[in-house]
Formats: sequence, C-alpha cells, structure tokens
Amino acid sequence: MTRHNPPFDHALRVLRLIPRLNRWAVASVQANRLGGELSLRQLTVLYAIREGISSPRHLARRLRVTPAVITGLLDRLERHGYVRREADPDDRRRLRMVLTEAGLTVGQQVQQALANDLAAQFTSASPTELKALDRAMDLVERALVALENRTSTSLDCGAEEDGVEDDEETWDPPADERSPAEPRARSVRTARRKTPTKSGQK
Repeated sequence: MTRHNPPFDHALRVLRLIPRLNRWAVASVQANRLGGELSLRQLTVLYAIREGISSPRHLARRLRVTPAVITGLLDRLERHGYVRREADPDDRRRLRMVLTEAGLTVGQQVQQALANDLAAQFTSASPTELKALDRAMDLVERALVALENRTSTSLDCGAEEDGVEDDEETWDPPADERSPAEPRARSVRTARRKTPTKSGQK
C-alpha cells in the first residue's frame, strides 16, 4: 500500500504544471506574435539577460546551444538595438551583455501580455483562494531558489574538478535559428589528433 506523502504529491503536481505552462506560453507568443520580429530563442536570450545572465558562455549553457549559436543570436539582437556589449566591471578583459531600453521594453511587453491572459483565468477565484495561491507560490519560489543554488554550485565544482571546457559538449540546433523547436542534445567526444607517421613506419 502506497503511503500518503503530501510534500511529494505537491512536488509532482508542480513538475507536471511547469511543462504545460511553458507549452501555453510558447504557443501564445507564436500565435499572437508577441515578440514582433523576434524569434523565441531571441526572446529567451533577452529574458535570460534580464534575469542576470550576462556572460555569452552562461547564456549558451542556459539555452543548451553552442557558443557559436549564442554569438549569432547576440549579433542579431545587437544589430537591431536590443542588446549591447560592454566591459565587465569585475574583469575589464571580459564582455558582458546588457539590455538596451528597446530590449527591456519588448521583454516586459511579452511578459505583461502573458500575465494578463493568465490573470484573466483567476478572476473567478475568491479572495481566500487567491491568498492560498499566493502562499503556495511563495513556497514554490523558495524551493526553486534553493534547488537552483545547489545545482549551480555542484555544476561549477564539477566543471573545475574535471577540467571540462564548454566546447567539449555541443548541441545540434536547427539550421534556422528562428525555429521554435528545442535543440536536440548530443554528446561528442573530443577527436584525437592523428600523429603523422614517418615513412617506413606503420
């Protein structure tokens, strides 16, 4: 007989809701062209930068694409005036990505449109239900922050210990970066260099 475990049951419900929420948001952005000329990936880059991920290397990890794909995305966004590169104040040798006013505005517009659609579904909820939802969201947010901190720390430590470089693992993105499909992950091993043999040697 399965033992009732409320924390586990609630965690399972959250995990099932996240993909559904993501699918709805993606479909809504596409159907209503909320980002205008911007692709889903470009909007994702703008959102990630807004959340504090300013390094191209970290952006590549977040989107699960190669640094070359991120460079292409950032170049397009910069040409259209949505982002700019500037020196990192902590390390002047490095560049970080910063949103321009236009980049911040378009990201906020997309978020506002999605929030308005979702809020419309809560209009029939009672004040008591909305307060309960607020408390539940606070709990979920605290849990996610703790999990993110633990995961990022472990990933950073693992990379340092193993000497893993970003280019050792690559992904196979669609030929057209505007495709909304998620890139398919595939691991590749670094090819061994062949040492030329001298004549007469096998």
